[in-house]
Amino acid sequence: MPTPNPGETQVHPVTDADTGPSSIRWLPILVLALGAFCAGTDNYLVAGVLAPMAADLRVSVAGAGLFVTGYSLAYALAAPVVVTVLRVRSPRRLLLAAIALFAVVNLLAAVAWSPWVMAAARIAAGCVAGIYVPLAGAAAAGMATADRRGRALAVILGGISIATVAGVPLGVWVAGLSSWRMAFVVVAVVALLTTAGVALTVPSGDTTPVVSPRQRLAPLRHPPVWLGLAVTISGMTAGLMIFTYVGPIYAEVPAVGAGYVGALIMAHGVGAMFGLWGGSVLVDRFGARPVLLGALTIFTANLAWQPIAAHTLATTLAFVTVWGVVGWAFLPAQQHSMIAGAAPEQAPMLLSLNGSAMYLGAALGSAIGGAVIAVFGADHLWMFATGFGAISVALSLVRHKQFRSGDRRLSHAVADR
Repeated sequence: MPTPNPGETQVHPVTDADTGPSSIRWLPILVLALGAFCAGTDNYLVAGVLAPMAADLRVSVAGAGLFVTGYSLAYALAAPVVVTVLRVRSPRRLLLAAIALFAVVNLLAAVAWSPWVMAAARIAAGCVAGIYVPLAGAAAAGMATADRRGRALAVILGGISIATVAGVPLGVWVAGLSSWRMAFVVVAVVALLTTAGVALTVPSGDTTPVVSPRQRLAPLRHPPVWLGLAVTISGMTAGLMIFTYVGPIYAEVPAVGAGYVGALIMAHGVGAMFGLWGGSVLVDRFGARPVLLGALTIFTANLAWQPIAAHTLATTLAFVTVWGVVGWAFLPAQQHSMIAGAAPEQAPMLLSLNGSAMYLGAALGSAIGGAVIAVFGADHLWMFATGFGAISVALSLVRHKQFRSGDRRLSHAVADR
């Protein structure tokens, strides 16, 4: 493997040959994670300001909810296309452009004078966030040695996980102090601070070779990539099927009630932060595959336990905490496994595809969960969620077998230059 130039921001393929002292560059990685926090918060805070936003823009609450859908779909579908089409020699330059543009489109959302302007701003924000987050993950992984790469990726994911806990309360709090529009201004200000931080702390490094769209998409010819994306989608579908409807599930449960729903969400968020960090440490020590399979197995078993746990408040809190830990511990392992053996120029695309899979899984989870509630009732959600969890375990096992059969090096995908 070639030795990088000093200060070069580049993702190296994870191989057993990586040697040298353990190291990680925390300051620029934390700055990059702040941008990921912006991207996550920008989506989740809408739930906290949905009603006043709908009234101000003269649309129904359901119509305003489509602003969340627009952001998520843009992140999931448009961003990989943009990353593929753009032929950029400097990843750092694209990082700076993405986070700066993210600030601009949030300011546009803050002054939106019609639903169409808001829809355009949300779609643009989702697309730009979908470019920034995988590039930030690739840059963070490139600033750590192989045995610290899991932790570097977990810090970037940590920005998003904190946003799941803080996004809605932030939106409600800011809207209460001023208006829903100010919530988008706050996100824009933090994005501008991140832009300055990236410019000051993330090393510029050398330019990278221009990669054609065909070369970027070459990994999609490999079954392990498709299987990896399927693992992400099924795991996220299982988790979001429950998370989206925590309120309806537990509001009618005698042992819990609506008054404790906020505490359950907080317990899940705390578990998520522990799971991200603990999962990343385990990945660095034992490798991605055993951590991924172990987390998904416990995650699925815990989902199956949900109706029994709901009999008391204490066991319900234990359920959501364990769910948060293992439900997020699999994500750094999954990201790590997606770029294992990949050529440096493939890593941003692979992480972008995995990010798209996360958002598609979230959309599927909420959509399928809503249909299950409408047809069967909220007390049947656990069965469907457990089913998707079991699918993620099975797909992970199949993918592991694919790797062991010899399709181990995605770097071969760029051999047709």
